[in-house]
Amino acid sequence: MPDKSARPPRLTRDRIVEAAVRIAARGRPDGLTGRALGEELGVDRSAVWRHFTDKDALLRAVGDRLLTLAYEQVTTGLEPKARLEALARAVVRVFVGHPYVGSAIASRTTRGPGEFAVVDMMLTALAELGLSPDDVVRYQRMLAVSVLSYAGVSAGYAVLPQKVREADERAWTREYFAADAEQYPGIAEYSARLAAVGPDAVLDTMIEAFWTAVDARTLSNTNERNDSHD
Repeated sequence: MPDKSARPPRLTRDRIVEAAVRIAARGRPDGLTGRALGEELGVDRSAVWRHFTDKDALLRAVGDRLLTLAYEQVTTGLEPKARLEALARAVVRVFVGHPYVGSAIASRTTRGPGEFAVVDMMLTALAELGLSPDDVVRYQRMLAVSVLSYAGVSAGYAVLPQKVREADERAWTREYFAADAEQYPGIAEYSARLAAVGPDAVLDTMIEAFWTAVDARTLSNTNERNDSHD
C-alpha cells in the first residue's frame, strides 16, 4: 500500500515551469494562473507566487523553457545552414504546440538559459559561414526577429476558434477572387497564386530570403578581403 504519510515532492521553480508547459501544450488560455497551476500541482495557488515575483516572471520562465525544448530538437553535428534551419522550424513547431505562451512570449526577451543556448547556436553558426563579427550579430538579430515573429503569428492563429480560422482561409478563394479587378489589378492577376501559398511555403521563403542575404554578404566580404590583398 502507498505510504499516505509520505510528503509530496517539494515545490520548486522547475516543477512549476514544467506544469505550466504541460498546461500550455493542452491549449488552455489560463495556463499561467495560480489556480490552474495549483490544480496541476496539487498545491494552494498562493504557493506558486512564492517562487515568482509576478506573472511576467513566470511567463518569461515558461517561454525560456519552450526555447530550450526547441534547442533540444536540433540534431547535433549539422552543418551551419542545416543547424539554423532546424532551429527555426523547431521554434515555430514548439510555439505553435504551446500557442498561448508562444504568442505571448514571441516579442519578449526571456533572459534565461534557453534563450542563451539558442542565441549562442545562432551566433556560432553564422560565424562558421564566414560573416564578419558585425555581420554575425546583425544577421543573428534579423533571423531571431523573423523567426519569432512568424512563430508568434502562427501561435496566435492557432488559438483562434476553428470557424474563424476557416473563414480566414476561405478569404483567399472567395473575397480575394471577388475583388474588383479595375480597382485591384494586382490582386486580380495573382489571386489564384495567392490562394496556393500555404504557411509552409511562407516559412520556406523566409528562410530562403535569409540565406540569399547571408550568401551575398559573405561573398562581398570575401571579395573585399581579396581586393585588400591585391
